[in-house]
Amino acid sequence: METQQTLQAAIDLFRQGLHYQALDQITQLHAVDPDAGKAWEHKGLIEDSLSWHNTSIHSLETATTLIPLSASGQYVLAKNYLETGKTALAQSVFTILLQRDDIPDRLLPALSSYLGRHSEMRHLALQACRKAVRRDPDQADSWLGMAHFMNQLGYPQRQVASVLRKAVSLDPENRHYRLALSNLLEQMGQFEEAYRVVKQISRSELQQIRCSSCLERLMAIFQDANDQMRYDICRNQLLQLQSPTQSERGPFARNRLPKPPRQILH
Repeated sequence: METQQTLQAAIDLFRQGLHYQALDQITQLHAVDPDAGKAWEHKGLIEDSLSWHNTSIHSLETATTLIPLSASGQYVLAKNYLETGKTALAQSVFTILLQRDDIPDRLLPALSSYLGRHSEMRHLALQACRKAVRRDPDQADSWLGMAHFMNQLGYPQRQVASVLRKAVSLDPENRHYRLALSNLLEQMGQFEEAYRVVKQISRSELQQIRCSSCLERLMAIFQDANDQMRYDICRNQLLQLQSPTQSERGPFARNRLPKPPRQILH
């Protein structure tokens, strides 16, 4: 009971941002019970938040000899393997993690976002998005993530477009989804559908776009469709962009899922 109370005190300190005090509590706990696996796991999570990658790996590997790691612990272990150049180990642990049924929903966006930043891990980022879609098929962001990574991995454009259509159908008011779909349809030569997709973006939404390349593509689509009014809106908006620093990145050039959280103690 005392061990659990000390561990909870360490967790509470960590949540308050008192990392070193939290580690002191765990050190005291291990002096009494060196085989407290959960304490080793939380120690590794706290060390990760301090960017002590190798120390975190040691703590989490020690924990694995004593208890099954939580999904959060497994995620941090795999991430630190990757950060320290142990790519094969990282891929193995990430693969096992994505097969777990108990992985928290909140961890899937963090996984796909983190994995997507590493070209050799993008197939796993796609798996994370697919798992998120299976968990909640009405979450449009997960469909956009799927399309993003499918596009990066060279999937046929018609398959990517089908996934993007689903994202648009789930969140029809989101201009980023419509821009991504229209961009792909234009590349496929499906100009009429591309126009139908972006025609649904309201005038006020068009006036909020800060992506120069997006505006240029929209101008081409509206010009081809003889839609002078929307063409002029985009042209005027493009002229108002004073510098590249005011531009936002295009919707298909970025992964809109959340970055991995710094604190994932549970």
